[in-house]
Amino acid sequence: MFGRKKENILVIKTDNLAGFVAAEPAFDSIRRAHPDATISLLTISPLQRVARASPYFDQVAAIPNFKDSEARKEFVRQLKNAKFERVYDLAADDAGKKLHGAMGPFRPRWFSAAPASKRRRGSSRAALATPSLTRLMQDAGLEEGDRLPDFHWALDARKDSANMKPSWYGISGAYGLLLPGPDPEARWTARGYAGLATIMATAGYMPVLAGPKELHEFGDEIADAAPQLVDLSGKTDHLQLAALAHEASFFVSDQAEEMHLAVSVGCEGVLIASGAASDAAAPHGRHVVTLTTSDGPDSVDAAFVWRTLSNMGLIAVSADDAPRTVHAH
Repeated sequence: MFGRKKENILVIKTDNLAGFVAAEPAFDSIRRAHPDATISLLTISPLQRVARASPYFDQVAAIPNFKDSEARKEFVRQLKNAKFERVYDLAADDAGKKLHGAMGPFRPRWFSAAPASKRRRGSSRAALATPSLTRLMQDAGLEEGDRLPDFHWALDARKDSANMKPSWYGISGAYGLLLPGPDPEARWTARGYAGLATIMATAGYMPVLAGPKELHEFGDEIADAAPQLVDLSGKTDHLQLAALAHEASFFVSDQAEEMHLAVSVGCEGVLIASGAASDAAAPHGRHVVTLTTSDGPDSVDAAFVWRTLSNMGLIAVSADDAPRTVHAH
């Protein structure tokens, strides 16, 4: 699973998509600090494809089910045989802790961020707290990157593939991405998304819903009221979603992890968030307007979201207030 090529380094990132996006500058710093090393990434299965497309890792593996004792023992044996000189644990979750303990007294130099329990609760960003990441980088002698996550490299991974183009999904002309989150309590209502989808279609913007397959039932609910909706839930991988986001005129989301991938390739838009979680959910340093509500997501009006997008310059209306099609990128 893990080979040898000069220095052998392991990076652990086993939380989720939002955390993976947030750690991209750290991946870059590690690669620049060890240009000739074999750098292996340990992550979760859903992130393997996008991780393999990145310029930072030579090998990528998914963490096994630690409840399976035989699989756990075999995996730890392979890790020990790989003889890693350094381990950068950028997740610092339970998986990393278990691996740290399983490696025994002869474990490699191990640099870890603060435990996940110390992060702000309710955050969909899953990003490392800045002081923790700073300490890890300093302890490891790495240059701390001060830039925002940038996934434009994902656009080149399969740039000549037909399934990386909007037309593959029947999308033509200007379109906007609707990115609902998985939590029914926190996400905008189907009625709200349907209202926005109807406004978008009238204005010449194709409404495109994207996200995991678990959203398909929610997408059906939206489509019942807005048949113009293109429902891609469960139909795109992370590379395809990055390509769609890069070409989209805007996005509207409610704390979905996919939002962080979208903004990392330059997509701009509106985030709908409940008051207590709005600061933690917002991707800082981006052209994103957060609509904070204390009365629940269902209190946000679709027409107000559309006006916000217009005020951001992501869409335009003519002098008589009739929407016209404009592509923002």
